[in-house]
Amino acid sequence: MATSESCKHFRELVVAQRSGLLHIHFQRRWQRRTLYELMRALDLASADAAIKLVVLSGEFSAACGGETEPLALTQGQEKRSRRTAAQEKAVGSRDSEEQYIHEKAANFVMRSLAKKLLVHRKLLVAFVENQCVGLGLSVCSLCDLVFATESSAFVPAFSHLDPCTKVGPGWTVPHIHWLLRLGDQASSSTALQCGFVAGVVREPQEFWHRVDQYLRLPSASLLATKRLLLRPWQDSLLTDLREEGTPMAAQRRHLARSSL
Repeated sequence: MATSESCKHFRELVVAQRSGLLHIHFQRRWQRRTLYELMRALDLASADAAIKLVVLSGEFSAACGGETEPLALTQGQEKRSRRTAAQEKAVGSRDSEEQYIHEKAANFVMRSLAKKLLVHRKLLVAFVENQCVGLGLSVCSLCDLVFATESSAFVPAFSHLDPCTKVGPGWTVPHIHWLLRLGDQASSSTALQCGFVAGVVREPQEFWHRVDQYLRLPSASLLATKRLLLRPWQDSLLTDLREEGTPMAAQRRHLARSSL
């Protein structure tokens, strides 16, 4: 696939463009920079009238567990682990505020990304070949179509999400929906039966053949189909996300966080 000049300046993503298609490939486990670059790539697709279809593929997994936390929220935790008990007593209040700032920033990033995915002009298709974990599943749930290989798996458990979900940000609504339906882990066939996945393929070539077929369709037909694919909660979620960005909502979140 040929890469245009505008697709070269990404560090966390491989972004390639060919006739009618922008392909965004996640190379490694996600960090906050990954999501910033994803938003920039989506803007690139929106601005290019020649692009009909955007495909997301690769590593659908935020770093979690013993590794770096999703959206780089461990800075405050790492500092705390290096302090003595006496130091903790002296700086505990300041450290708690620092963690709140990290959580607020993470929510802002995810809220911005969710809104961008919900209002994107082009048909968005996610292709999962391995595990789809945590934030990866949240992003897939906001795409128009999700395809998967037979060997892929979906892990929506909250243990793979940021600690900031304790205050219930709106962007987790689709994640909660699929957590309730898929359970802690689901195979591609289970995800297909539940309606999260539109199709399961044996080999990646089958998926890319289908993409080639989509690209033969008129842009107007793809856009009309995109409107028909809207899930019932998407409009209300977009309204809620916009409301969450207001100063009044920010104050309510701060009060909720203080009461935890």
